[in-house]
Amino acid sequence: MLDSRCHKNIIIAVALLCFALLPFTVKAATIYFSSSSENIFQGDVFVIEIKISSPDEPVNAVESTILFDKEKLEVKELSSGGSLFSVWLKEPAFSNQEGKVSFIGGTPNGFQGEEALILKIIFLAKNKGEAKLDFSDNTVLFLHDGSGTQVNPWLRPLTFNISESSLKMTPKDEWQLIIKEDKIPPEPFEILIGQDPSLFYNQHFISFFAVDAESGIGYYEVKEGDADFVRAGSPYLLKDQSLQSLITVKAVDKAGNERMEELVTVIPSAPFYENILFWVVVIIVIFLLIFCIVWKTLRRKLK
Repeated sequence: MLDSRCHKNIIIAVALLCFALLPFTVKAATIYFSSSSENIFQGDVFVIEIKISSPDEPVNAVESTILFDKEKLEVKELSSGGSLFSVWLKEPAFSNQEGKVSFIGGTPNGFQGEEALILKIIFLAKNKGEAKLDFSDNTVLFLHDGSGTQVNPWLRPLTFNISESSLKMTPKDEWQLIIKEDKIPPEPFEILIGQDPSLFYNQHFISFFAVDAESGIGYYEVKEGDADFVRAGSPYLLKDQSLQSLITVKAVDKAGNERMEELVTVIPSAPFYENILFWVVVIIVIFLLIFCIVWKTLRRKLK
């Protein structure tokens, strides 16, 4: 009886040990915060990066809400410059009143690797004391498996201390340093023209998306023909529905660098049967002209 109990206890102990070691032996997808700032003082502007690690399984989308201490921190800017995700189903947005940053991002090609950037948050350190960044419970990853399988990643919050600054100290601004160093315009991009019954009452529109690896895209402007540039988002409803105008889209990054692309619109070609009718008419006209010439020639000879 004793041997049986000992044997059972050994099995349970081994099982518990394996379970305890599981997180250390299996690499799971992880979302975490990263910062290059060692010391943060009141009044400083600093950059926090949200990163992902998924060495074992490819992922292609993330949905998350970041929670921050609104008494200690204030979001000044968000930047997707250098982000793994090129498609934003929900553009990164923040609320300093609620202390939240939310986004839904995706990448068509998927990602599997040790580390990649999701988003940069530019914070102002408002008050001294301990500040914490955390992820909400609705943070999920989607596997790149063709089925959109949801997984719950490991989430690593970040706690840091904001020190009181002295009158002799000049607050640092990491974001302005990034802006000053960014001399590279956004990457070339494509303008696509479309028409969909579910969008803009089936009117013609354009869509576009630019990538900037340094400071990130700040805004877009669209110009139709000789009209002025106007701030715009994608998709953009064309004012000239006749498709007669040259379309220019300007992508401007957060450092002010610009990239412009053009699209020469073409009026949709007539249906095939209309083209046949056109050529039938042309042939009849030519035949009548030839007939008239021949008839006049014969009349002259008969005279």
